[in-house]
Amino acid sequence: MFTFCIFKWVRITNCIIMIICCICQRCLDHKMLDMHNNIQTCFVYTSGAFSFSLSPIIPVAAHAHWERFNTWRAGCTTKYVKVGEQQFAYMERGRPSKDQPSLLLIHGFADRKESYCDMIMHLPKHLHLIAVDLPGHGDTGIKAKADLTVEAYAAKLHQFVSAVGLDSDPLHVVGHSMGGGLAGCYAAFYPEAVSLLTMSGPGGVKSPVQSLMFEKVAQGYKQVMVPETVEQAVEMFNICLYNKSLIPPKQLVKGFLDCYMLPRLSFLKELFDAILEQQDGLTPYLGKISAPTQLMWGRHEQVLHITCVDVIQREMTAPLQVDIIEDSGHTIPAESPEKAAKLMLGFRDKFVNKQNKS
Repeated sequence: MFTFCIFKWVRITNCIIMIICCICQRCLDHKMLDMHNNIQTCFVYTSGAFSFSLSPIIPVAAHAHWERFNTWRAGCTTKYVKVGEQQFAYMERGRPSKDQPSLLLIHGFADRKESYCDMIMHLPKHLHLIAVDLPGHGDTGIKAKADLTVEAYAAKLHQFVSAVGLDSDPLHVVGHSMGGGLAGCYAAFYPEAVSLLTMSGPGGVKSPVQSLMFEKVAQGYKQVMVPETVEQAVEMFNICLYNKSLIPPKQLVKGFLDCYMLPRLSFLKELFDAILEQQDGLTPYLGKISAPTQLMWGRHEQVLHITCVDVIQREMTAPLQVDIIEDSGHTIPAESPEKAAKLMLGFRDKFVNKQNKS
């Protein structure tokens, strides 16, 4: 009887959440909601209201449906590919073109491919793009005792690029946070595979000034980025986000924990320790990057201090464009998706058009 009741509530919950999705999309179609902030707020707070009144299962269902809805409205298709013995999950939109380099989007620590959906919606539909779930993230698994160094992740990423057939022409590689550091290392290790590089608040560069996040880690508080409770997760969001209106209600924060953090907690702790050990992992390779590079940084960054920009400018020899986003913290793809997309397209057009003319 209990199992039947739970099943019934889950079915009802799924219907409610799908109705919310349809309402949000209808509002979007009629320009009643802003593309990013308002539609997300509408979904999150309406789902949250149902979450409080129905059952603790609902936040998990809400997160799952929100990811699917995000993928759909970004015009992407979720796909899977075998890389050796490992299955990678990724999203794809469009088809490769000889005139325009394909985009490879790499998410940050403890994140997933769908984190780029809001930014993707501001990119022209003729551009071919792929957003990948890194090993141990999203729907891509990872073996126990795997090598967690940036060198090993770059090698796996290169195998993925070959597996999806994108190794014939150089790519525009885009990475955020840990993914930004990985993107930079990938460009240094495989220069023939990268025509353009965009790094958004990349990890792997030790700043002259310690950030708030690193201050907390120095005090022994690693849960700042690997939360185990709702309160710790809210604190993490507060550090990562400048726009506090994007922090979801606590019931959905619980769903975030149950969906993304707690099932892989031991792995994320291990990976975070590896990141701390390679805190300066990108810096030695900056001078080896040959592709024209764009660097984006949030003015109100509290995870990776903005003085990292000075280090990167000093170490890089490739053409470098620096864009400081005034109304953003660490999580640029979520906080400033339209602005980030516009800046990236401007950078891209400057070099792609030049290459096409020559």
